Amino acid sequence: MIEVLREGPYAVLFWKMPKVNVLNADSVSAFREAVENLLTDSAIKGIVISSRNREFLAGADLETIQALVTAEDPRAIYAASWQVQEAFLRVETGGKPVVAAINGSALGGGYELALACHHRISIQNPSIEIGLPETTLGLMPGGGGTQRLPRKIGLVSALELILEGKRLRPIEAKETGLIEELVEKPDTLLEKALDWLRAHPQASNPWLDPRYRLPGGAVYSPTNAQVFAAAIARLREKTYGHYPGLEYCLSAIYEGLQLPFAEGLRIESQYFAKTLSTRTAKAMVRTLFMERQRLLNLPHRPKEVAPASIQKVVVLGAGMMGRAIAYVCASAGYETWVKDTSEAALSQAQHFATSLVEKAVGRGRLAPEEGKNLLARLHFTLQYTDLAEADLAIEAVFEDRAIKTQVYQEVLPYLKPQGILASNTSTLPITGLAEAAGISPRFIGLHFFSPAERMPLLEIILGKETSAQTLAWALDFAQRIQKVPMVVRDSRGFFTSRVFGTYVREGLRMLMEGVPPALIENLGRQAGMPVGPLALADEVSISLMYSILRQTEADLGISLHEDPVSPIGKLFVEELHRPGRKAGAGFYEYPSDGRRKYLWPDLSKFFPPRPISQEVYPELKDRFLYVQVAEALRTLREGVLLEQADGDVGSILGWGFAPFTGGVFHFISWVGEATFRRRAQELAEKYGPRFSVV
Repeated sequence: MIEVLREGPYAVLFWKMPKVNVLNADSVSAFREAVENLLTDSAIKGIVISSRNREFLAGADLETIQALVTAEDPRAIYAASWQVQEAFLRVETGGKPVVAAINGSALGGGYELALACHHRISIQNPSIEIGLPETTLGLMPGGGGTQRLPRKIGLVSALELILEGKRLRPIEAKETGLIEELVEKPDTLLEKALDWLRAHPQASNPWLDPRYRLPGGAVYSPTNAQVFAAAIARLREKTYGHYPGLEYCLSAIYEGLQLPFAEGLRIESQYFAKTLSTRTAKAMVRTLFMERQRLLNLPHRPKEVAPASIQKVVVLGAGMMGRAIAYVCASAGYETWVKDTSEAALSQAQHFATSLVEKAVGRGRLAPEEGKNLLARLHFTLQYTDLAEADLAIEAVFEDRAIKTQVYQEVLPYLKPQGILASNTSTLPITGLAEAAGISPRFIGLHFFSPAERMPLLEIILGKETSAQTLAWALDFAQRIQKVPMVVRDSRGFFTSRVFGTYVREGLRMLMEGVPPALIENLGRQAGMPVGPLALADEVSISLMYSILRQTEADLGISLHEDPVSPIGKLFVEELHRPGRKAGAGFYEYPSDGRRKYLWPDLSKFFPPRPISQEVYPELKDRFLYVQVAEALRTLREGVLLEQADGDVGSILGWGFAPFTGGVFHFISWVGEATFRRRAQELAEKYGPRFSVV
């Protein structure tokens, strides 16, 4: 668990746990014992802390986090936090210089340990991440992060990093002040660390000096008082009070920085205990930590199938989704070919990839040589013959069944005998597309989310005849491209498009009811959604939604005139020619001069607003969330989902369903099942069966 190597008068302490270096009761105890032995050994003049594993040190492990969030007594949470605080404080105040030699990612508790050291050196590897991301899981730092980081880099910079949970690459971390040195070659890391120890035999962190003053003045100084006021305002604007852990984190910083350092650590542990006791933390940890990790371990992968043999990936279509999917595949190391019928589209796709690489290299997130190799793996072609011997072909063309069928027939001769054909369709049933392709066992849905280069979810859709090998290879592919895979059975719209589509449609209904557009958008965000429904409609494209509706009508032989997309799509696409953001005009205006978008002023001409009492606001917000939950429950009853928890992960990672509730199904527990059912029934009686959960 902990290995100690002697280097003359110095010692190198390596974290070396069986799988991943994590913090738990046993590892913290072993670390504390090893540190104590070194500090009390008069022959040792300084210590280097590093790792034998790929990572430097992660935060608390799965079992520890689960035990903490389910603990009924906040005192138990405080005790666990204080065990870590004491261990790190002993490193800091032991009287010997200590260097953190960061050989891999140092996140959460891992970086808090580095902060307790007197100097930090990292390998300049873009795959390494450094920072305090706890707030993105509904938590807050509990190992000294809220007290050491502001004292180290100043209040303004620290607040941004902590409250937003930013993860920095080594170059960014050095520029921001999180670390002091970088080394390019891994084999020089320990040498650099030992050199620093030799040059600094009496090192100590500045905030331990009684004369130390916070950079920029005291917390309550006029300047910093404005900083906190602005931070509180930004939190309220972005979170609407849904994330108490962020407020507790801010309180820990404000209160702790006014006290002696050790007392500040106690303040942090107290607020850490309060944060983990909230229902928001419990919900978010369950879904975004435990259940997300479960999906990353591929629980739905057929065990009897050998690992995937995918070398060459083909993307059919160089549009917005196709080019992003291709970039993701090339980033993962696949030789990737992009096929389109338009030279202009291929040129734009190539420019897109080059631009992303240049930005990543400029920010230190990608090594120049790696960027060059990535672009070399991307190939663009007008010819199907260049696609020969493809292992995986991903179709990303228009949501038009006839076009897709034509593309399938054209690419099939160039697939390997075991090659997989996949569609990125967001709505069209996979079984029907597979039948049109003529290779149902080797056909599957791979639904990426826009922007594909950033969004973490991949919805994998099984057709009725999709083989076990095809599913296994698709899951291996998802793991290789570092996406969280969510497996669902076939259904029109599958899970994600079906459910999040109800949010957009509810916003369109409100627009038709005369609810002012700005109020619709603001209440959507206040309900917990990342963007308003009208903005989301523009992003998805009103024309695409309308096209899907028309295709659905044709497939089913029915009229869907009651769907709000029908009249609004006809108006905006056929008459007003405002199809969405891509065209620069939809519900919003998108100025070409770079100014921020704004709601189209003429909306009121087509949808006259009516006065809305503030007493109605809670009901409007409920409509946004309850309509999604009701549809999610229908997909569960229909067997679309393999597991309910998969839907919780998918709803947050796929379209940002109110993360503080733990997801679209956990929402029921979050509000209380009896309360939920009573409210759903009220909404169903007033607005219709779309809210029914019976």
